[in-house]
Amino acid sequence: MDLDKLQQLELRVERLVEQNQRMRKAKAEAETRLQERSVQCQGLSDRIQRYERERAALRERLTKIIGRFEHLDLS
Repeated sequence: MDLDKLQQLELRVERLVEQNQRMRKAKAEAETRLQERSVQCQGLSDRIQRYERERAALRERLTKIIGRFEHLDLS
């Protein structure tokens, strides 16, 4: 193998190593973003559940109030 081909091979290997490092960094950043989004999603799910419970409690209270009005003799 002559020196020129060896240098070309060395450059290819160096580029592949650099590309691998970039890909590992990008993957780590993507995993971090995914974890952040997962935490955000869980927080939003918790808020939705709380709102649903509050809505159900409010509906129950309003139903009771409306029921009281229905039993009034307003004539």
